[in-house]
Amino acid sequence: MSDLQEIEVEGATLEEAKLRAEGRLGALPEELEIVVLQEGKQGMLGLFSRPWRIQATRKQASVDTAAADLLQSFFRALGTEVTPSIRRDEEHLFIEVEGDFDWLTRRRGEALDALQYVVAAAVGRRGGERIVLDAGGFRAARQRALEKLAREVASQVLASGEATALESMPAAERRIVHTVIQEYPDLTSHSRGEEPHRQVVIERR
Repeated sequence: MSDLQEIEVEGATLEEAKLRAEGRLGALPEELEIVVLQEGKQGMLGLFSRPWRIQATRKQASVDTAAADLLQSFFRALGTEVTPSIRRDEEHLFIEVEGDFDWLTRRRGEALDALQYVVAAAVGRRGGERIVLDAGGFRAARQRALEKLAREVASQVLASGEATALESMPAAERRIVHTVIQEYPDLTSHSRGEEPHRQVVIERR
């Protein structure tokens, strides 16, 4: 799948230009918005002819639809119907499915992370956004727990002056801790170790 989101292409005919755009972007016709930049002209005996030039842009909605369709198909295969809710900010596409998905969120959400990876691999590069998949509010609850933990440890480090290493956690969770520690001018944090056992260390500056 291409990383490109918008291109200009030429073709002897409008259909040829569209086909080239679809091939370059790795997209279906319905996933693209087409703007004609130059109408083609066929001259006599090939003289004074000019190609069609178009601008092809991925439709943002196609990313939402593809993500929702993929998740619905996945859960339907398991005998469950879901209606994913989707929202976004400047960098992220947040997708949430409501329901009791304890099997997805066990062991700190390892299965949820795996499913998120599949969705991101399938549709994430189309929109250029980072996919964040949540189920039953697990990630929001986990974020609150990590923020609380970070502040508790920050207070301990300020009081004792001793550096403290947290339990190993994935990169997304480490970012949450680092963000909280940035609120403390007298503290700093860094990650150490190798994946999947990297830890956040909180210490005095």
